[in-house]
Amino acid sequence: MSTLLRQSLTCDLPREKFVRHGTAGVTERDLLAILLRTGTRGLSVLELADAVLRQLPQENIYYLGESSVADLCRIRGIGQDKAITLCAAVELGRRIAKQRVKQQAPDFSTPQAIAEYVMEDMRTALQERFAVVFLSVKNRLITVQTLSVGTLNASLARARDVFRLAMQYNAASVVLVHNHPSGDPEPSREDILLTKQIVKAGEIMGIPVLDHIIIGDGTFVSLCERGHV
Repeated sequence: MSTLLRQSLTCDLPREKFVRHGTAGVTERDLLAILLRTGTRGLSVLELADAVLRQLPQENIYYLGESSVADLCRIRGIGQDKAITLCAAVELGRRIAKQRVKQQAPDFSTPQAIAEYVMEDMRTALQERFAVVFLSVKNRLITVQTLSVGTLNASLARARDVFRLAMQYNAASVVLVHNHPSGDPEPSREDILLTKQIVKAGEIMGIPVLDHIIIGDGTFVSLCERGHV
């Protein structure tokens, strides 16, 4: 192989591109290849990265966050080690994003602060998730707990779970959060009905429901701002 051809091939390799150009000079395909490190029999590492992308809805890298180790292991050439590496990279990115939001938003007194905190976890979820943000007297975050995954409904059991956990965590108030997998955060009639039922239960329990925030893909709607809380 000539020196010129060897240099040309080397420059096209993801790691070399990263060194030469930094993060702005590499594609999502390149980043996946860097994490995968090596190819497999019959597939180069870049072809393996392509195979991963093809398995994601609309080949959108956001949905890598919804892939489990088992999901990734179904892709030809992806074993447990490579799958764990990809899942670990996604989780690390989520935790970095959360810490950034925590430092930028010292309290959770605004819908924007709460939405930004949960956005990365919920915006690309393929199923509807219902979670509760538990807050202290000064609107400081105590914890966020997911109560259900799947179809949202207005059951009384849901309200009992919210306030049982609120008492367990000694929360002064709560904020309801759920996502719309469609990416459109506009509230449905069922969303508004559920909100009113849980707000009423909170009034009885003496633990106010400050808001119900619906998460879309990079956007959100506050039902408090819409006048439903």
